[in-house]
Amino acid sequence: MAKTKKKQEALSVSRLINEVLVAQLSIPFRQIVNDTTFSKYTGSKRPDILISEFEYDGTNDEQYIKNLVAYAEAKDDCKVDDKDWKDALKQGKTKAPKLGLPYFIVTNCKTTYFYNAKTLKQLTLNGNPIREFQTIDIYRLIKNKLTENPDLDSINTNVDSISTISEAIFNKKLWELAGVYRGINFKDNVQKIDFTVGFVALEYFEEKEEIDGNKDASKVYWSTCNDEVAEKIKNNLSGYISRLEDETTFKEFKNVMEVVRIAISGDGKNKPLIGVDDVKQIYGIIDSMKPLHGTGFDLFGAVYEMFASSKEKKDFGEYFTRRHYTHIFSKLLLQDEDVYNEKKEFSIIDPACGTGGFLTESFKVLLNNYEKNGTLTAEAREFLSKKCFYGVDVRDENISRTRLNMFLVGDGHTHMYSDNSLKPTRQGKNVLNKKYQYVITNPPYGSGTIKANTEAISTNRTEIAFICKVIDLLEIGGKACIITPDGVLENPSYKKLRQEILEKCEVYAIVSLPKFAFAPYTKEKTYALFIKKRSGSVTKIQEKPIWMYIIDNDGLANSDKRFPTKLRNNRNGWMHDEISGWVSTDGIEMPGLLENRWLKFDDLDSNGTNWINDKGIPECQRKGGNIPIDKIISNEYCTLLPEYYIRPYEPSYLDKNELVSELNDMHNWLPKINLSQLANEVESVNLTYSEYQARQVPIASVIDKMSGNSGLTEEFIYHAMQNQGEKYVVLSSATEDRTKMGEIPLCTINNKPLKVFENREGLLVTRNGKAGMTRFLSKGKYTINDHAYILYVRDDSPYSIDLRWLAIQYRTEFLQFTSSSDNGTWNMTGFFNQVKIDIPIIEEQKALVNIYDKLMYVQNIFSNLDTSVSRLFEKQVVVKENG
Repeated sequence: MAKTKKKQEALSVSRLINEVLVAQLSIPFRQIVNDTTFSKYTGSKRPDILISEFEYDGTNDEQYIKNLVAYAEAKDDCKVDDKDWKDALKQGKTKAPKLGLPYFIVTNCKTTYFYNAKTLKQLTLNGNPIREFQTIDIYRLIKNKLTENPDLDSINTNVDSISTISEAIFNKKLWELAGVYRGINFKDNVQKIDFTVGFVALEYFEEKEEIDGNKDASKVYWSTCNDEVAEKIKNNLSGYISRLEDETTFKEFKNVMEVVRIAISGDGKNKPLIGVDDVKQIYGIIDSMKPLHGTGFDLFGAVYEMFASSKEKKDFGEYFTRRHYTHIFSKLLLQDEDVYNEKKEFSIIDPACGTGGFLTESFKVLLNNYEKNGTLTAEAREFLSKKCFYGVDVRDENISRTRLNMFLVGDGHTHMYSDNSLKPTRQGKNVLNKKYQYVITNPPYGSGTIKANTEAISTNRTEIAFICKVIDLLEIGGKACIITPDGVLENPSYKKLRQEILEKCEVYAIVSLPKFAFAPYTKEKTYALFIKKRSGSVTKIQEKPIWMYIIDNDGLANSDKRFPTKLRNNRNGWMHDEISGWVSTDGIEMPGLLENRWLKFDDLDSNGTNWINDKGIPECQRKGGNIPIDKIISNEYCTLLPEYYIRPYEPSYLDKNELVSELNDMHNWLPKINLSQLANEVESVNLTYSEYQARQVPIASVIDKMSGNSGLTEEFIYHAMQNQGEKYVVLSSATEDRTKMGEIPLCTINNKPLKVFENREGLLVTRNGKAGMTRFLSKGKYTINDHAYILYVRDDSPYSIDLRWLAIQYRTEFLQFTSSSDNGTWNMTGFFNQVKIDIPIIEEQKALVNIYDKLMYVQNIFSNLDTSVSRLFEKQVVVKENG
């Protein structure tokens, strides 16, 4: 029984580490050590979970322990203050000082408490007990504060990411919900998302009534739905939803509440989707989130990130902008609104608000600005809640989500309307006829049905129609931030549009986002366009320069994987995140790189800026600066693309002269191909095997193999980047040099030494995907993941074998052992058990290889031509108008 319990505890802790600490809190996996004995410090008693500023490689005990920021004792399935919990307290009080930490954590993998190691008092953060694991920034803050004052148990900070319930805590609760949801057959993840948001909103309504002083003790509320009997909880909730829909202003959220009611009670025709026991468990998890008022983050976005699949993120991404972008761009747009002044109240609108991410972040930015400057009065709260924010979206369900999002972030949901901002006919008509001091939006892109309101060009492109609408919505002097695709800034056909924008507005900043900013929804290159509307009487193009900046790293991998890239830059700030702030050990929120550099950074006259990219490769490129307006106007197409002025770039458009030049470059490749000469060379070679070293040799007797490393993912490679040591090229199923995954030093992976291949030739064989395909490896330092194998000549082979010859001569045999499924798998066992080979003398092997080398030369030329032609098809040829 004890072994079973220990095994279950190990599983729970492993899931906690992978799904919460790493996936949600972005703590690098290799900075977390689980159940490892550091006998020099704690004797034979193993700390359950340790988190350090440095990665642990199995040899750097002193460095790792010296830089610890957190230590936790984990007791699975115990209760707070029971025997096991008290045992964990005892261990924590003993081990924490030996580890050099003034505090420790106790968790049962569901509930988590932080304790002062000297006094054993529970720690609070900004007056609230800490109940969940936190980010490394917060651990650093706690450690520093308690080191300065060992008797401290109440910690305060101005960090705006910490609120009544932090996003980290909320994500931990979502992780618990995910465990319950594994047994529920939701139609899709969108239903799961709306169900979760709706359930959370039911709890929040009671909080809101209490805050507003409107709670009626005679009515049923969230708290009165609780019961020991699961069936009663379900019935009470169903009745509660009916009351909210019938009696309260909360009926405006009927859409999402109905998702909850039907899921737990059925729709009269179908049985309930969710059983009563699961309803009770879900109720308990959400009840433990209290209080939710003023969460300070995009609640819908947090749920979406947790539960949406890659496909749904593609489908739904049109209505959702990642929080780190909504936060920084809201902060930059509203940076002058740091003090509330009732005589200078203003309004903000998002005319394509989706689920309300930009509006919730704008609310949060203003709330924090006013709070920091001591002007968060009752009047300021009323202004933020009822007067400041407006949102319009064409989809009714998005408006329901936006209202809830605003409601939960602190209110401001009053003026959210379902309508088409480009052609309003319903509720939003009056709202869209007003003028605003601020507009912030990420509008939809692509061909639409409504003509853009501009005399510069005739187009139904939606992104252009929205830019024109934004300019129209702004009052004179008003500012906007618009996320826009590259065509608006670069397409030669839109030259007159850009000139019109420069006449009507001051374009004061353009920020280039990484290609993968909105992956997997789209990989279209996007930009943040910041404008300030000028007087209508001005028709002359602006004279001020435009500040342009290129974001290379946004805190998520520059690939489809989009895992967090949160390695520290000397543990102060981030190596691969230019937009997120960080917390100093004094508890002060420090601005991210973009905010620090905003409108003043300029490296155009230097040799560029140095950094290490997320593949571990040093880079030096120019990133930003002020581009004189004369330089922009003198450009033939008045392009506004930052890359055009800051870095050499591959344009998406070309005119007739450029097309001719490209074709001439391709023509220069043709003389390098002499097929007649190649034919003569092949004819002169004797390709008849005349002498054999041996026949029908079992391949396993002369060839050996190395299998891949399980868990060698892009994310693992990223986190191992800073480890010291000679690097090994990571190979996968890719059979081309350009698709290598990166480089990694010797390390352990899944508690096993990294398997490496070095100082000999090898043959990479793809295990799945393009299964059975091969690639010759010259001598070097390699390692592989589990999508490939490396074959090599055995040390005890009595025969000379050229691996390139083996791949050519026995290509059919390699492919023969591939399954016929869409994602075919190469049967390594079958290949080694069944294949026998005839081995000619080495000279005749090399003759065949020589012929293939010549063919490869021709293939490379044709490949270059094919690539060049493909690049032309990806570009748009500019057709100039007459005159």
